[in-house]
Amino acid sequence: MTVTRVLVILCSLHVQCTVGQSVSVTVATDKEIATIDDHFVGVTIDSAEIPIAFNWGGLDLRSPKVRTLAKALSPSYLRIGGTAGDFNTFDPTGHGGTSANSTFTGAIWDNLNDFVRAVGWDLVFGLNVLKRKDGQWDPENAKELMSYSYARNYKMPAFELGNEPEYFPEPFTNTISGAQLGRDFVHLREILKSTPGFESTLVIGPDVTGISGPRSILFENFFKGEGSKAVDRITFHQYYAYEVGVTVDTCLDPKVLDSLISDIHRVRNVTAPTNPDTPVWLGETSSFYGGGAPDISDRYVAGFLWLDKLGVASRMGLKGVLRQSYYGQNYSLIEPHTFEPYPDYWLTLLYKRLVGNKVLSVQTNSSNSFRVYAHCAKQNSVYNYKPGSVVVYIVNVNIYTTVATFPQFQKNMDLFWLRPEFIDLTSRNVTLNGKRLDYVNNTIPDMPPQKAYGGLLMLPARTFGFAVFPDADVDICK
Repeated sequence: MTVTRVLVILCSLHVQCTVGQSVSVTVATDKEIATIDDHFVGVTIDSAEIPIAFNWGGLDLRSPKVRTLAKALSPSYLRIGGTAGDFNTFDPTGHGGTSANSTFTGAIWDNLNDFVRAVGWDLVFGLNVLKRKDGQWDPENAKELMSYSYARNYKMPAFELGNEPEYFPEPFTNTISGAQLGRDFVHLREILKSTPGFESTLVIGPDVTGISGPRSILFENFFKGEGSKAVDRITFHQYYAYEVGVTVDTCLDPKVLDSLISDIHRVRNVTAPTNPDTPVWLGETSSFYGGGAPDISDRYVAGFLWLDKLGVASRMGLKGVLRQSYYGQNYSLIEPHTFEPYPDYWLTLLYKRLVGNKVLSVQTNSSNSFRVYAHCAKQNSVYNYKPGSVVVYIVNVNIYTTVATFPQFQKNMDLFWLRPEFIDLTSRNVTLNGKRLDYVNNTIPDMPPQKAYGGLLMLPARTFGFAVFPDADVDICK
């Protein structure tokens, strides 16, 4: 296939292809700069969906469609967490007299565990930290949940304790300090170590979002105190902005994209003195908080934020990114009630299938409007890439087409380029190499690459995607 043919493939369907920049991309292949594992990208469902009264917000965990779409993302963590989880009560029978707005039953818990087992996901569950007694966390309801789970052989990979504690409601904001929260975490860890079936369950937290300014005091004091000894994974939450007032241009602004870099540095500055080797996760993250921006967070344009976030997080050494959400609100991966995949679902699926565990350094002569990330390509996926293969993923927020050359990789290329169905970046549907992606007849569609050759790509303005170099023959990728 000729380079000219690549131009036709990527610069069609009304996409602007006036060439404005030429970029040379070099991938450092002598060593990896970080590693991730196959669970790196996970998903969430908000705790508000689990009580009796809300019935999962319309999500049918037994739906073949929901399960097929979920299983395709396996392995994955599923985090059930959020503000509502701080108050929720486990009542095995549902007859304990607590409010249906804040109670989940044994049947609901059974349904959830059956789902994660069927699709190959691992559960991360947020416990009710605002059940208090004598100024401390009262673990009795959590123990009841553990006992119920052990009797049914449910596996519990990880627990959290509290969601965004710096925003606890009154009076808890004034009574639960960072130091006290750390002691509560230690208490949870002691319970797990002494409870059959939970000895290896991870303790994850503190799930803060206030990492700068006055509210960061709780985060800092948590790690100055006993909290530093209690967590197996450090989690913080990140969104780019509040959903009101954001526009398409917000998703395309390099300064917005770069804000995650500063956030990660802030978290490292707090945690590194006491926990230099504890893995850090984005424990809840998406485009815009408040549920996501309508007709933006669930559209093609949100993919610029999502793919760049995965690139920044892996390059900077984070070990997990949990996407808010698999289901629920405008930043969901699947549509309410119909369960049709949104554009970010397809992007997530491609990432899972293409991107391997070793992260490679990239050098370019471009501006930060043309953003490139590289990994060893995944070998154990439907594409069966051979050892030594390399994958790059590119976020082009330029307003013009960019010519990208890869001097090291002059042979075969597999292209997976995602574009809006029409010229509008708020398109509900996405195309892969010019073909619309749809879930039809309970089947994930074939997502074949476009074959190319020659180490040169002409990448349309304001698009993103992946290129695999199957013949790169890189030793550290073998």
